[in-house]
Amino acid sequence: MTAIEQWTALQAEICMNVANAKFYAFVDEADKLAHWVRLGVVKKQVAADYLHESAVYNQLYFEYGTDKIQGIIAAAFASEAAAC
Repeated sequence: MTAIEQWTALQAEICMNVANAKFYAFVDEADKLAHWVRLGVVKKQVAADYLHESAVYNQLYFEYGTDKIQGIIAAAFASEAAAC
């Protein structure tokens, strides 16, 4: 039996919450960068590149898939475009 198979429900919940926090932090950063694009603080391509690099570094493409991560970026920029 592996260590994970011996975890209590609380241990598993803590582990999942930490893993999910990385995902939700990425969503928040995408929204923040899209807002900065709208304000003219950063160019859209630079913001997209930064988000891509962050996703690669944090293995989000591996964990959630390219479509999901690219969708988060696209949705952030789309919501900011609608706000203009």
